[in-house]
Amino acid sequence: MHVVDPRAFPLSKDAQYQPSPHTLDDAHAFLNQLGIARMVIVQPSIYGNDNACTIDGLRRLGPKNGRAVIQFEPESTSREQLQEWHDLGVRGVRLNFKSVGGKVEQASLTASMRQYADAVRDLGWVLELYIALEDIPLLEHAMAEDLGVKVCIDHFGHPSPESLKMAKAAQDIPGFQSLVNLLKRGQTWVKVSASYRLSKDPKDPVVEILSREILKTRPDRCVFATDWPHTRFDGLDVVPYVDAVLGGIEAEGIPVQQVLVSNAQELFDAGSR
Repeated sequence: MHVVDPRAFPLSKDAQYQPSPHTLDDAHAFLNQLGIARMVIVQPSIYGNDNACTIDGLRRLGPKNGRAVIQFEPESTSREQLQEWHDLGVRGVRLNFKSVGGKVEQASLTASMRQYADAVRDLGWVLELYIALEDIPLLEHAMAEDLGVKVCIDHFGHPSPESLKMAKAAQDIPGFQSLVNLLKRGQTWVKVSASYRLSKDPKDPVVEILSREILKTRPDRCVFATDWPHTRFDGLDVVPYVDAVLGGIEAEGIPVQQVLVSNAQELFDAGSR
């Protein structure tokens, strides 16, 4: 989930949208309804590399219930700063290509993955990627050499609406096979989250097939995420979309506890203080 508060923490000058405040108190009010006490706060694109809002939320959550994924430039961030963040509960860095409209190219992606992996490997952090599914073949190539880090891909890989409309099965979606290949190798996780970003229909058959194929491929490498506060989807009734994900988990015979709790604990090092 995200915490955003433009009143207290000014947005980046490059912010792609202007959100309403969604504070940690608001998050508790929403997530308590779902019985969720432990949270991973993910740095949203609108703050760029200024992690002040995310870190403020993490400090308030505390190390028992909180983890965070931040953004930083490896060449200008000291080892001491990384350790300070780690001690607070940071367990990952986000590389955001999708929501900022970045064009993914093989050479730059490979170089970025290696640079960030080198920066966080000894801390055990995750490289969290918001990247389009059609660009996953580039990621597969970038990860051909073992980087020695965990990688997590947001929102089922977020295929484009055009590719979903043309697909009858998950295998028809460009990039899907590369995603499967990465999952099978074991160092890649996928968030089963935010299906409303893929389709307005919570029961979209292609999205359901995509979700279930991912779950079936590596149920131990899938993590559920609320994506609260559903930025750019103000007023969304998220319940039908959550129900659809839970229905897919149960239909595949996968323990809900595994996808909602155990996998996230492994991915984000929730057991360590």
